[in-house]
Amino acid sequence: MEKTIEIKAIDKEKALKRALNILGVELTENEAVEIIEKVKPRKKFFGLFGTDPGLYEVSIKTKIHTPKVEKIEKSPKYEKQEKFEKTEKVETSYKNNTENTELEKEITEKVSFFVEKMKLDIKFKLKRIKERVYVVEFFGKDNALIIGQKGKTLNSFEYILNSMIKNCRIEIDVERFKEKRNETLRILAKRMAEKVSKYGKTVRLNAMPPRERKIIHEVVNKYPDLDTYSEGRDPKRYIVIKKKR
Repeated sequence: MEKTIEIKAIDKEKALKRALNILGVELTENEAVEIIEKVKPRKKFFGLFGTDPGLYEVSIKTKIHTPKVEKIEKSPKYEKQEKFEKTEKVETSYKNNTENTELEKEITEKVSFFVEKMKLDIKFKLKRIKERVYVVEFFGKDNALIIGQKGKTLNSFEYILNSMIKNCRIEIDVERFKEKRNETLRILAKRMAEKVSKYGKTVRLNAMPPRERKIIHEVVNKYPDLDTYSEGRDPKRYIVIKKKR
């Protein structure tokens, strides 16, 4: 399986980092990366005022292989090593559980602080959906205030929390708002893609958080004649949709 995307960046390293973020991919030994420099970065006025980004095509391929299975006779030495590894796994599991408990406590304290300061009639519950990824679910009379216009308040709250707590990812939701928002974004992406494809005019969307930009990229990348990339800095980073040359 191969995923390819064009990215604007000042070098290959940053191009790869942005591509992984947009595609939602984490590199492992099963992935091969190819980066092609299409437009070379150019320094502004002898490098005194920064660098104009270049254009890179980043391809991430998943290697397919069939592992060879062999029967291994366990020697006393191997059994001793296996026992050590099991003990190490238990210790690692204990360490992870301790870290998760500390993270959950920190997140709960930060969210409680904001709710108290904003004087909202609202409650929340925290759950861990996978390692170092948490969801804060709000419910109560002031749900609409947490969401804001088109989810802007919710996204801002989420951005602040993630800025304050660096070693995990936190998502905020209010009564499945994000699920409904995702469907709205898919419809928007399809409509804008068809518009650009038909008229050839470049479109710049409103600023969105990374999670929402990823949905737009996924929909638009299904159109072979279109290209999409992000510009600006969070939380004002936005998507550009244009015709391929």
